[in-house]
Amino acid sequence: MWMAAEPIESERLRLKPLTVWHAARMVGVLADPSIYRFMGGEPPTALTLSMRYRAQVVGHSADGCTGWLNWIITLTETAAPIGFVQATLIDRSQLAADLAWVISPHHQGRGHATEAAAAMVAWLRDHGVSRFAANIHPQHEASAAVARTLGLHATAAVVHGEVRWES
Repeated sequence: MWMAAEPIESERLRLKPLTVWHAARMVGVLADPSIYRFMGGEPPTALTLSMRYRAQVVGHSADGCTGWLNWIITLTETAAPIGFVQATLIDRSQLAADLAWVISPHHQGRGHATEAAAAMVAWLRDHGVSRFAANIHPQHEASAAVARTLGLHATAAVVHGEVRWES
């Protein structure tokens, strides 16, 4: 079995393990169409998000080949959700993780993505994960900055139009 997400705290944020209950609160967080400029897609409905979360909280793919860890990012001060971070575990022998982060545009530019992603990476390291990667749109400078802060570097690999960053 893959590891399960646990609560994580940082200076200004709480990362709460994903539940289906979070869907209703996250619809508003993910409603701004500008979020999808680089990652594609469109704002989810409450039903779509609920179905997505129902699948994700299982914690692994149907065939068991990948593990899924998802956290909702909330502000410690208000408990308001502002985004999410996730890690897809892809190698049981060396525990490697593909990372992703999304912050509502209303909370961008304040270091929340970096703080949340760094807290997630620290937790993952404490749980034996040794290699990290992220796929980032070549024009998404904010996500590239987060990746650099996490110790990732851009590679020559391109996956679905996104640059592969690795530790």
